[in-house]
Amino acid sequence: MPRLPLTALAAFEAAARHGGMTRAADDLGLTHGAVSRQVGDLEKRLGVRLFDRTPRGLLLTDAGRELARACTSGLGRMTEAWDRVASGGPQRLRVAAPRAWAALWLVPRLPRFLADWPGLRVDLDGSNHDRPAEAEAGWVVVRYVRGGDHTPDGITLSEEPLLPVCAPDMAERLRQPSDLLDGVTLLHVHEWPDWSVWKAAAGLDALDVSGGVSFSDSVMAMQAAEAGLGVALARPSLVLSALNAGRLVCPFGPAAPCGDRYVLSAPGAGQARRLPLAFRSWLLAEAEEDRRRPSAMPFHSDARR
Repeated sequence: MPRLPLTALAAFEAAARHGGMTRAADDLGLTHGAVSRQVGDLEKRLGVRLFDRTPRGLLLTDAGRELARACTSGLGRMTEAWDRVASGGPQRLRVAAPRAWAALWLVPRLPRFLADWPGLRVDLDGSNHDRPAEAEAGWVVVRYVRGGDHTPDGITLSEEPLLPVCAPDMAERLRQPSDLLDGVTLLHVHEWPDWSVWKAAAGLDALDVSGGVSFSDSVMAMQAAEAGLGVALARPSLVLSALNAGRLVCPFGPAAPCGDRYVLSAPGAGQARRLPLAFRSWLLAEAEEDRRRPSAMPFHSDARR
């Protein structure tokens, strides 16, 4: 059997998983240059490019994607074996999920799960990329699926229509969708046409959605809405905690269906060990509780009337 360059493969796997050299270096305790050299040496040895270097960052080539899946799967299995063999080590749960969902839906609830698993170590990866290798290696995997995209095998945790949300003080002067025409700042997430979708559902053709403030992710957009910067369009799962706590309100409807959803694609029933399956069951129970709970988001203006 040929000797594999395990150090270089580990550096490449971390860069692929994190989508960049800097975060991979932090993960491995190396310098950015060291990780870059390891990946470059691996590309020379294989004679193929593993990444396309673009202004937006590193993008895996087809060859890189194939190798990344194998590396993540293999290294994940080795890590699991190490944990089993090591005496007295903590149990370990690995979760791969979209960053916004992890930060705004999962993390506030996580103490409830951990209460039944004292000493458990949780590794939560919020980077956004394909997850088949993590599923093979025993991770719990949640995917965000845009409307019209292929739905992966799994169970839909939640449907995610578009809801306008803002700070309570701002909501006091917003009683109907047409009030957005009166110089209200719209908050956007880069490259998402959410306001165009919502204004069509609201029949508000006069709304100019080209202006406002744009953010690179939903977490920043929701924080800006809480701070009173303007009105954002939210997915219900991402604002349930803020709505229940009164930090955000829905000033009016409609809730515009767009086909977006969160899908629990791994592990499947019977495909994992006790801990991932327990976490899977807990996620499904939490999602079901959200569906059964009386609406946490009555429209603010309706409630005043």
